[in-house]
Amino acid sequence: MRFKLLIIILLAFSYNVFAQKNISFSDMNYREDVKSVLFHPKDFDFNKPVINLNNMVEKLHLQFDVLVDDAPFLYYTFIHCTNDWQPSDLQQNEYIAGYFQDDIDNFTFSFNTYINYVHYDLIFPTPDMMPKLSGNYLLVVTGENADDVYFTRRFYVVDEKAVVSTTMPRYPFDLNLGKERQEIDLDIVYPDLFNSRADQYSNVTIQQNGRWDNAVFGLKPTYIYPEKLSYINNAKTVFESGNQYIRINTSNFDNRPERTRTVFHDDNGYVVTLFPDTQRNTVAYITDEDLYGEKYIYMELAGYDATKEADYAWVEFFLQWPQYMLDKEVYILGAITDWRMDESSKMEYDPQRRGYQKRLQLKQGYYDYMYIVKDKNTGEATLATVNGDFWETNNMYHIFVYLYDYLQHYDQLIGYKVIRSH
Repeated sequence: MRFKLLIIILLAFSYNVFAQKNISFSDMNYREDVKSVLFHPKDFDFNKPVINLNNMVEKLHLQFDVLVDDAPFLYYTFIHCTNDWQPSDLQQNEYIAGYFQDDIDNFTFSFNTYINYVHYDLIFPTPDMMPKLSGNYLLVVTGENADDVYFTRRFYVVDEKAVVSTTMPRYPFDLNLGKERQEIDLDIVYPDLFNSRADQYSNVTIQQNGRWDNAVFGLKPTYIYPEKLSYINNAKTVFESGNQYIRINTSNFDNRPERTRTVFHDDNGYVVTLFPDTQRNTVAYITDEDLYGEKYIYMELAGYDATKEADYAWVEFFLQWPQYMLDKEVYILGAITDWRMDESSKMEYDPQRRGYQKRLQLKQGYYDYMYIVKDKNTGEATLATVNGDFWETNNMYHIFVYLYDYLQHYDQLIGYKVIRSH
């Protein structure tokens, strides 16, 4: 126990030196052997990782796999951030009660799988390490060497003070933005509205599903009333509607999974090939249920524990497309790729097959995904090119309300609301 405490203290000390230089303050895997990261409130598998400052009985549940034979010693800490996900000016002792770093000692080895892995499980905050302030936080998981970062994930601690009300008109205030787009109008009320210098020190973030590429940060009110702040008629709150997510289900390899053409295994494990996907922007909108882009790890067969008995497979995606888009890049978007548009989710064009292709190594389960097209010159991304843009699409919007505390110099998270477009 004394040795463990010494390791934690040394890691915490060294962490302050490297943290803000060597990591991105985003959801990112830094090692290829890290897979299937799930991070949600305990017992709510599809909710965003948000907990209440005044009710620390609520917990966050982190699960992930490392594709290795032997279990490495892993540790975690968290960093307080600004409303736009930069490191705040606070010291760790100002926002963490207890140790500044702790170990992840709950792990199991995979059983009867082609791909060996170690499954880790963490429920926190714990009495040994708890956040003291509201706001944005970055969870950082490292090895025994503090420079060996495995992955980072964002989470939130909210101190509910603000009341948020929303409306969604059928058409955006400016039809030039696109009549099929979804507009979010807000009214926000919180105590001491004007004593808090609301026009200067408040910021609002709006996130559509789990996407970060089109999230709105630092939103300011359109109108300031004695009793509320109003956010209307603002082009920043008008979002591309897109379409319902496509899904795959690999929970049972013996019974050919949904939308699957073939399942086989070779020396490297299972391989799943999917039927080709096609453009959906030229067909009518079809109502369908989805998980708003999320993923769910499970096995269809009763009596199996997916945390250690679900296997990994290389899943082959293919999007039929007649010609290579010279100035565009195509990505697979969703929790399936941790909502990132980088080399891990980028598709390559195959001129022989006339389409974009990608292989992803996925644990058995259910996955939503979407094809998104990014302009190489502007960096702007759109779903409409492949999937169309339909106002009827059921999207989930996450609204975060921040108020800067100019005495303690940090962004308080004073409100959080989730709305669905339909």
